Amino acid sequence: MRCVIFGAVGFGIGWALLGVFGGGFAIAGGVGLPMFGAIFSGDYLTLLVYALLFSVGGAVAGAVLGFGLRDGRKAAILALLGAVGFFFGSFIATGLYFLVSFGLFGAAYGLLEIASAAALGLVVGAAFGLVLRSFGGAAVLASVGLLGFGLGGVIAAALQGFPLQPSEGLPLWQSAVFGAVEGLIGGASLGWALGYLQRRKLAAERGPRVR
Repeated sequence: MRCVIFGAVGFGIGWALLGVFGGGFAIAGGVGLPMFGAIFSGDYLTLLVYALLFSVGGAVAGAVLGFGLRDGRKAAILALLGAVGFFFGSFIATGLYFLVSFGLFGAAYGLLEIASAAALGLVVGAAFGLVLRSFGGAAVLASVGLLGFGLGGVIAAALQGFPLQPSEGLPLWQSAVFGAVEGLIGGASLGWALGYLQRRKLAAERGPRVR
């Protein structure tokens, strides 16, 4: 339960900020749009700055989740893995945003948010799984990240009138709430899975007690 709370808090706050920047669409609008704009304009220095900023956000979210394990070393490792996951995940979200220019998503901006959030959750979950030093654990966290953030994206998009993009700008507080909802669900999912897998790992390492 502790990891669930810490995961929800860490990602909820980060996604709330992205929601403000993205007009309620935390990943498509808060990550994909600015990075796509930097690439389109040929401003690669700004692109790198954006990617590094998102990496810092991933490091903070990973560290907060790591505190839920009550292990400072794992918190530091998760911070590093969160930074790496967000760095690569941000480019994947940007790649999905490119599909908008080909008319794949059309007016269904909410669908783009769902796909982007799920993809980022997949990458970040897989990165966090490395702390367990287990391929199976990484696969589980990747799957949970995909499903958790994908579900969060569905709910956030539904609150905004999925599949159509809102015709008018949202108040900042409302954009923050929509982003936070997505982050809370995804972060809590990763926290639950990581806590569960960590408990199983510790139990296996202790092994059966011999009397």
